[in-house]
Amino acid sequence: MSMSIQEFAQSHNEPQWLTVKRIVANDITKTLKVPSSLRKFYFASPKLTCRSIDTKNLASKNLKDLGIIIMDLFAAANEFPELIQENLMEKAIDWRDNALNSKHLAYLQSGGFVFIPKDTYVDKSIDISDLVDHRLQEKHLLIIVASGSEVSFTYKDSKKHPYNDRLMIEVLLGDHANVSFYDAEMTNSEKSHRVLNAYLAQNASLKTYVSLFNHGDISYYSNIDLDGMGSSAKINLVSLSDQKQKQVVQTKIINKSPNTSGLITQRGIVADNSKTTYDTTGQIKLEASDSDSDQISRLLTLNPESKGKIDPILLIDNHDVVAGHAASVGKVNSEQLYYLKTRGIDAQTARFLLTRGFLTPLIEKFPDKSVQKHLLNNLEERIHG
Repeated sequence: MSMSIQEFAQSHNEPQWLTVKRIVANDITKTLKVPSSLRKFYFASPKLTCRSIDTKNLASKNLKDLGIIIMDLFAAANEFPELIQENLMEKAIDWRDNALNSKHLAYLQSGGFVFIPKDTYVDKSIDISDLVDHRLQEKHLLIIVASGSEVSFTYKDSKKHPYNDRLMIEVLLGDHANVSFYDAEMTNSEKSHRVLNAYLAQNASLKTYVSLFNHGDISYYSNIDLDGMGSSAKINLVSLSDQKQKQVVQTKIINKSPNTSGLITQRGIVADNSKTTYDTTGQIKLEASDSDSDQISRLLTLNPESKGKIDPILLIDNHDVVAGHAASVGKVNSEQLYYLKTRGIDAQTARFLLTRGFLTPLIEKFPDKSVQKHLLNNLEERIHG
């Protein structure tokens, strides 16, 4: 039997301020709009059932010694309310922005919290995949990296998945923080909605590496806010769609301050009767003088029925900037295909080798070798057969 939001909150000793916030979010959901592009991802409210919360700091001893906190989001809301209350869906993702966001907060089932203290350096990527329960529909990650720290994170989906899957990720960077985030989206859910938004302070730097190798329909949305002077962001994304999949990828970097830099690089394979759409936006505000915004998007279609669409947008309010975009949707290069065939390679293998070469440069940037292997095996299975 499904619990009410209040009963669910009481089952794991949720702080009152969070319970009230969730109830208000639920109340205003009916007054907010659902973006037209996301209507199919306005999932039915999930069942809320009693769950136990691990209240410990789940970081390894080495990370604990550095002062790093990795714990369940609900436990962190009790232990570190000063960090959670003012940041959870307030800066990077606004819970009041639309009905999907408010409903996500209201029915949030599982979450994780990561805090990296000031001037901390971590040489190995921190795997945060197990901070959420992959079997549940509504999941959330809140990551705060304090000033002067350098760290990378890896998140990968498990084989356990719900019919509808939503994960929202917030990354907040302090001054001079340097972060890399590796996100391997590999769910088998029928519908998957992924959000990765970030807020950057002065001279902060964020690089995201995203692979969309899921099997169902997906909406991926990423918005990076370059609020601090001298901040920079790079979104690197590869995607693969086949059969009758529908993928909508929306990426956006907003330059809000002077001397900021944003680059979006995307590559995708579209096979069978699938369709992939890249909506890419670079925005430079009036105050962001001496900034740059660039985007490069390429889609490779493998069949006559495969559909790829790229919509590059530049919104420029300041003329003392550098901005540009490049976009292409095309088939496998016939000359390269012919060359491989003349070397005794059959057409199917030749096509696979060309598609693998198209995506491999970004896949190889994932620090987890098992993720690299899984992505490449997945590509071969779905393209080469």
